[in-house]
Amino acid sequence: MRILNGHCLLILSLLLACLAPSAVTAASFDCNIAKTRFEKTVCADPKLSAQDSAVAQRYHAALPLLSEPGRMILRRGQDQWLEVVKVLCLGHKRNESPTSCLRRQYTDRFEDLRSASMSVDPFMFSRIDHYTSIGKETNTGMPLEQHTGLPRIDYPVSTLARQWNAAIVRAAATARANRCFGDPGDASDQFVSFTVMSATPDFINVEMQHLEQCHGGAISEDTNNISYWLKPTLHRLKAEDVFKPGSGWETFLRDRASRALNVDPFFADRVSKDVRDPTAWSFTKEGLLITFDPGEADALESGIVKLTVPWTDLHRFLAPGAPIPR
Repeated sequence: MRILNGHCLLILSLLLACLAPSAVTAASFDCNIAKTRFEKTVCADPKLSAQDSAVAQRYHAALPLLSEPGRMILRRGQDQWLEVVKVLCLGHKRNESPTSCLRRQYTDRFEDLRSASMSVDPFMFSRIDHYTSIGKETNTGMPLEQHTGLPRIDYPVSTLARQWNAAIVRAAATARANRCFGDPGDASDQFVSFTVMSATPDFINVEMQHLEQCHGGAISEDTNNISYWLKPTLHRLKAEDVFKPGSGWETFLRDRASRALNVDPFFADRVSKDVRDPTAWSFTKEGLLITFDPGEADALESGIVKLTVPWTDLHRFLAPGAPIPR
């Protein structure tokens, strides 16, 4: 379901090319004694066998970098993934072959494991994955897929780190309650992923990406930033933490976005609202990245729209101590 960009696909293709000389030796298990349908399907296709090896290598490379709780959580996510892909790709008829389905699942998992152990000074981040297949499509009977991936501070362990981890889980649960028009029990395809945009000893900014397909309808997507100060106590970022009140930053961002994106007057109010919303802000070294969900700055079919405003252009509006990445 996830769409990888060309750069990611090129890297994976190059790695698979290096790993694919022999299906018998490339898989993460011995294909000479493959017994299960899953093992036989993987071993029968050289590309899929190489993908299996690539995923296993990235997974096992991450394990020794994590704490024991982090390793346990990563193992649990990997085990869940393996069980769910068997249901999705082998247990039911689909519009694609089991091999094609597994290739797609392996591509997604390979990319997810990029953040299985990620050092962003002073933190080592890991990930929490929850895979399920609940419900079936009404018309086709094909199994539905749900995957939530969340960031987690693995170490250093502290009260603030534990509080941050808990806050991320709560935020995901709150968002889940609003999925599919406020009916979280509705059977649907759901995908939640993340990117750690900025992390310092005092501040962490994570961009959460969400895709869903409810009732077999159109796929919808949205982005939400979760930004927390860690000191003196854990608290969510507010606009006044970034900009000086009364400095005119709201008008500046509204006008900059309107010009840069050539915003139609129909979307003017939504753009004005979004540029003032800290959940639309990502903090990058280049500048403040503002994200507009589909239908906020342009027509729905335009998808998610992003605009980076350089910090140099915002200097006169910034509050002392604003969390600018260095």
